[in-house]
Amino acid sequence: MLRVAAVWSALHLAVAAWWLLDPASRPGLQGGDENGGSGLLTVLPPTTTAWLVLALAAGGLAATTAAARRRPSTGTAVAAFAVAGGLGVLAADLRALVLLGYLCAIVAPAAFLVVFTIGALRSRRARPWLAAVVLVVGAGLASGVLEPSTIGRLAEQLRGPLADELPPRGHLALLLAGAVLFAVLGVLVRRAAVGACDACGRPGPAWTRPEAAARWGRVATLVAAAGPLPYGLLRMTWLTPWPVGLPDASDPALRLFGLSLGVAALGGAVLTIGLIRPWGEVWPSWIPVLRGRPVPVRVPVLAGGLVAVVLLAASPGMIGIGIAGLRSGDLFEASFLLVFPTLPWGLALGAAVTAYALRRRGACTACGQGQPPLAVRS
Repeated sequence: MLRVAAVWSALHLAVAAWWLLDPASRPGLQGGDENGGSGLLTVLPPTTTAWLVLALAAGGLAATTAAARRRPSTGTAVAAFAVAGGLGVLAADLRALVLLGYLCAIVAPAAFLVVFTIGALRSRRARPWLAAVVLVVGAGLASGVLEPSTIGRLAEQLRGPLADELPPRGHLALLLAGAVLFAVLGVLVRRAAVGACDACGRPGPAWTRPEAAARWGRVATLVAAAGPLPYGLLRMTWLTPWPVGLPDASDPALRLFGLSLGVAALGGAVLTIGLIRPWGEVWPSWIPVLRGRPVPVRVPVLAGGLVAVVLLAASPGMIGIGIAGLRSGDLFEASFLLVFPTLPWGLALGAAVTAYALRRRGACTACGQGQPPLAVRS
């Protein structure tokens, strides 16, 4: 962790210095409304952004150096948390969420179809669901939404915007990654300062015990799984003669992309439920090669944690859009607060992922404390 945080700091020191020498080299982050931006980086001048990134990177490098050379202290932990907070504020923007949503809409449905089809052929339990998937794909082909020409036209329409927006949105993702890195570093340094195990954090408060985490984690998981449902169900209306929010019902490429976003959202809800279900601990029978093996704890934790961080970073912008809609009487913008509740969704997902990790951590191999993980229940 120290090495990764140090590399991130050194890299951004160099990037910030480059921006100061050549302000035009900074990715185009201004212009909030036309490119989906909503944070500080949409309004700050390039030079100001460069100095802020330079200061945060220098602070991060100082914190990692102190953590590596000195005995763990509360001051070092506070410095790491300060850097994480500064990066989080700087990177709080809608564009990282938009990029993540687009990538999921492009990759997730196709990947699921391929993996599920291959795996379901060898799983008796999954074969009835395979028939349902075949029917859905057939209906899509019959309606023209899944025709190769439609898919090709959609790819052509997305290629340019994604290529233009990838550098600025990618850098937002790097800033968010830095915020997470230094937040984790702060936690680790704080643990060491108070004498807790570096690996598992024990001893800890009662709420961190697996039995307690299973109770409050269930509630958090159900709330998090409900987060994407309004958006996903809204997009599913595009399958009906009464689509909600469809600008041009005659464009099959637009309809396909909206449905892909909806499917990705509903898939996220299903995956979230896996945090409290047996198939979230053991790969289900329709997963090729991995079926029956334990799911590595890091896989759901990293994936869910990534989504939670992006949702929380997008929350200020999403709330701002909703409030502006309420003040102006624009019902479409006001509905963002209900259709895409990023703040409660992100908080609940972060709690759910934390509970999953606490419930499955079992006995620590470093200090020997704790019990084996809870048994998987059918």
